[in-house]
Amino acid sequence: MIRDKIKDKSYFEGYISQIKSIVDKSHQNYANGIIKDDRILWYKLNVFGYNFDILIAKYSLGFDIAKIKNDYLQILEMLSEGWSEQVTKVKGGSENTELWDQYMVSPYAKMLQMLSLGYLLNISDQNFQILVDIIDRDNISDNLYEFIIKARFADRVQKRPEEYDTDQSVILKVYDKLRKATEQADKVEANKLVKQFLEKDFYHEHSNFYEFHKKKYNAYYGYWSFEAAAVVKIMGLDDSSFIDNQYYPKDLVHQKSEPPKKKGFLGKLGF
Repeated sequence: MIRDKIKDKSYFEGYISQIKSIVDKSHQNYANGIIKDDRILWYKLNVFGYNFDILIAKYSLGFDIAKIKNDYLQILEMLSEGWSEQVTKVKGGSENTELWDQYMVSPYAKMLQMLSLGYLLNISDQNFQILVDIIDRDNISDNLYEFIIKARFADRVQKRPEEYDTDQSVILKVYDKLRKATEQADKVEANKLVKQFLEKDFYHEHSNFYEFHKKKYNAYYGYWSFEAAAVVKIMGLDDSSFIDNQYYPKDLVHQKSEPPKKKGFLGKLGF
């Protein structure tokens, strides 16, 4: 059954087909040497980005969680190949060429979603480590990232305090309530903060998906806060007050656990 509340089945099927065509065309251009050398890093990042958008569209359309997980693992491989600090990090300095140890808003959000989905889909430690290694390689220190990472790797030690311009950082402003929720000992207060984040902050004008559902062309793939779901699941929060929020992927939090397989001959047959 379709999960999205804004578009219908035919829209998402058309969107997925259209984006797949764009990706195929990009691959052809790359294979034929049409993409210039200084754009190859962007090409690789875009391949990951397009396929990630397709994954979200499939979730919106109602694909089952097993299929979403399978696609996620393929996309994880694309991320590991295409994620470069040259096209993901903030640039500054006198000539705007110095790379700062912070991600730009869109890459930041995508990495947060990948961490969150990785946790929610219960990918293997080996696969989850791929994301952690990239974050460490890029020398990124972010408390929200670390909160999710430590849920998988309890012995994780944050290398340095996070550094943001508290007056200017869109990242701090947008995710402020979600960050504060992770710091709460009182789960009731944490619930309130997550609810406020979903209702007031998640869908924001600085995002790379703002008002995509209003575009004349197919741009919309679904608005889902996987990061809010990850925080809820990690903290064991009561999500009853916001479980039907249109941005909350509730079935990723409340997945039915698989029954244990039987031993012996029946187990070998998959029962």
